[in-house]
Amino acid sequence: MHEKATVGQMCGRYRIKDPALIRAATRRLVEGEIALVEFAARYNVPPQTDLPVVLMKDGSAKMQLMRWGLVPYWETSSQPKLAPINARSGEAFAKPIFRQAIQKRRCLIPADGFYEWPKIEWGLKQPAFFSLAGERPFFFAGIYENAVEGLRPATFTLFTTEPNALLLRLPHERMPVILEEDRANEWICEASIAENAFKELCRTYPAEKMQSWPVSSLINKPANDGPQCCAPVSAESPLPPRPSQGIFEF
Repeated sequence: MHEKATVGQMCGRYRIKDPALIRAATRRLVEGEIALVEFAARYNVPPQTDLPVVLMKDGSAKMQLMRWGLVPYWETSSQPKLAPINARSGEAFAKPIFRQAIQKRRCLIPADGFYEWPKIEWGLKQPAFFSLAGERPFFFAGIYENAVEGLRPATFTLFTTEPNALLLRLPHERMPVILEEDRANEWICEASIAENAFKELCRTYPAEKMQSWPVSSLINKPANDGPQCCAPVSAESPLPPRPSQGIFEF
């Protein structure tokens, strides 16, 4: 029996607002020519969606559409029980579901923002949007599995790491691994990678290079997919009083 994957507790939504800027950032990232795919702007991308992914194959960079939610290479069912959308980078190197892909199928997932929901034990959850300063494009670190003809398309997952100070304010336990420039190029090279180098690339992105603001609960429904999803709002509802000690504690 294969070992169960450990997911990274990153909330499963991100944004690709400006495809032209994302394609331009991808061209700047790689040396030489790269085949780019067409994709639409999305303000509220949920799992199990076909999305652009950047990878190296036979010495050349390419972009292709893959489905968010990694299906293990050994899975032969048309309805797999396991398709994690993210994975803890600190534990992934030893996990059978991720180990081979880390060495052979690393990829970059372009985006220009992502969403998180604060983990508040006794209150409501206020969604928040996160991006780099200036909302410029960046890349999540990920891995992929190839398509299986007649069964499923290629699939991918994102890695998570320890939160920076911006995420800790929520508070939130994890954040996605964000890569730019040299680190992104190192990630998608076809060479194998040692565990210490893998963990170094998965280090936490600096809080001072990011920005964040609260957004409305429109983001909770994947059917809502417009600019209003990432528009700044005031906190929608004050937190109710914390219950007396003992109500939720044993």
